[in-house]
Amino acid sequence: MGKSTKIIRKVPVVAIRGSVVFPYTDTILSFGRQKSVKAVNAAFQEDKVIAVFTQKDAKTSHPSQRDLYEIGTIATITQMMQSDGEIHAIVKGHNRIRLNKIVPHEAYLIGEVEEIKEDRVISPEVEVLAKKLTELFKKAVNLGKQAEIVTVMKLVSGQVEPVELVDQAASLLDIKTNEKQKLLETLTLKSRMKKVLEALAREINILDLEKTISQKTQKRFEDQMRKAMLREKKKTIEEELGQEGGELGLEEVSEYKKKILEAKMPKEVRKRAKKELKRLSQLSPHNPEGGYIRNYLDWLTDMPWSISTANNVSIKAAAKVLEDDHYGLRKAKERILEYLAVMRVKKDALEKIKTKLKIKGKDKTIKNEESQPTILCFIGPPGVGKTSIGKSIARALDRKFVRVSLGGIRDEAEIRGHRRTYVGALPGRIIQGIKNAGTKNPVFMLDEIDKIGIDFRGDPSSALLEALDPE
Repeated sequence: MGKSTKIIRKVPVVAIRGSVVFPYTDTILSFGRQKSVKAVNAAFQEDKVIAVFTQKDAKTSHPSQRDLYEIGTIATITQMMQSDGEIHAIVKGHNRIRLNKIVPHEAYLIGEVEEIKEDRVISPEVEVLAKKLTELFKKAVNLGKQAEIVTVMKLVSGQVEPVELVDQAASLLDIKTNEKQKLLETLTLKSRMKKVLEALAREINILDLEKTISQKTQKRFEDQMRKAMLREKKKTIEEELGQEGGELGLEEVSEYKKKILEAKMPKEVRKRAKKELKRLSQLSPHNPEGGYIRNYLDWLTDMPWSISTANNVSIKAAAKVLEDDHYGLRKAKERILEYLAVMRVKKDALEKIKTKLKIKGKDKTIKNEESQPTILCFIGPPGVGKTSIGKSIARALDRKFVRVSLGGIRDEAEIRGHRRTYVGALPGRIIQGIKNAGTKNPVFMLDEIDKIGIDFRGDPSSALLEALDPE
């Protein structure tokens, strides 16, 4: 390898963690361990020469010779500052050295080291590699590599000897400590130059990728800012012109308007839906409130406001259905038939009144009277047919049947519905049942009503009372 060695002398030794000191470089080091502090002080008071070796394991607190790499650097302490028991020093690396042994000493480590005389032969191939290294370092700096301006200017000047260039470039590489140590231990100039070029090429690829990602992120941010500014301008112009439509697409606004019209909602509901649509049309697409309003409008427009099943009340047919489906239960069947008979008589009476009076203004009052039927309550032990008799009533009336099990409910939001601002908010179970039935007058059974619980989230039974008897 074209190298020879010679004994230098015994010098103070300091062990460093997480970094490597290369020849021909100025490095700032901090020392806090007592032996290191004493070694630096002793060296500074004499000839300022110190041997720097890197630890194999950074977690070792009191390193011995076997804890240090064999190859290190002989350096000179150029500046030193002591504060709070620590020493901060600038050391200038000179040559590679080999640690032969640690000489016993109470205060600090003293090592017997020998200088490794390196191969400084500059062949044409080394000159080409040095030129390539200078070019790659320029490229790395242009891509954003961090380094001191003085060091950068020196390396890219092309006036540095290859042996100095490669060590200075190695010290600036963003690689692991053990990889830097391998570069320090590579004693042939050409081999060391090739390894530094490979590491620098990898770093350039990473820097190039980071720059590309940063540019894309910046461009995306600028595009978003530009679009936001244009939207605000558009909104301002529309406000000046007195137009509606806001941030929401005209097609989506038209679609919601069409749904509201086709749903045939009651007057108050339609008024509320239009108000919410106007709010939605003025919101930014990135406003999270838009999702809540869309969900609310979807529920309003999907409800069967105008879809109902005709009241086909036939006492004989109902009695036959009840007898076919259930054996016994005489009193329950009589009460159900009585209820259906009253419904039939009430319907006929209302029709006669409408025909006789022919006063349209009173139709609303009559409809309100009709829309508040009696609620039947089935009581009995499990398995006697309470739920199935509800299905029989629905079959007798030729209506949809909706069953909602309330057993174990402890949250009144299951009855009233969740707040619209909650993620995944839904209406109460009664509203959900009516929507799923697809008709506004199904036979609705609230099952297991006696098993409703009460806890810190509220009293569902009180909420249910409010839902069944709002007045």
